[in-house]
Amino acid sequence: MGVRTDMSVPGQPVSCSSSCLSRAQRSVATALWHYTDAPLAKPYRVRGCIPDREEAAVTVALWAGPAARQKLNLFVLVRLVAGGLPVPAAQVTAGLMRLGRGTHIFGFAGRRFDGKPVVNGSKLVEGRPAPCLCGGTGEPEGPRGFYFERPGQLRQYD
Repeated sequence: MGVRTDMSVPGQPVSCSSSCLSRAQRSVATALWHYTDAPLAKPYRVRGCIPDREEAAVTVALWAGPAARQKLNLFVLVRLVAGGLPVPAAQVTAGLMRLGRGTHIFGFAGRRFDGKPVVNGSKLVEGRPAPCLCGGTGEPEGPRGFYFERPGQLRQYD
């Protein structure tokens, strides 16, 4: 499982370890956990952050909260490498916050999660120059991902 990033020549493939990918996914899950209780982008709250085991990506599960007129679920695939550069967790959060301002362009990602289509959220994020996906930081606390299958029924991905 190789994640391709190289800061010296953008787009040049270099392998990133699976532990580095795990740290990057934990960072994103930790950053998005706060938005399970607070709106990320009106009317959406985070329902989950599911790690992709095949590539450097996460699927972010969003739902329109209990006060919304329509209870909509939205599943967004966010790749953690954009333009050959790593995407930090803060950039994923900031990109998803733009959902409420209508600056997103979606297309079908060719996947399904929980029986629903997953949309491609690649246009929401940009890579930043950094040494690797995890930014060289230590192991973040918490699971690699999470998903509320039903209210109060949490599934964690380790």
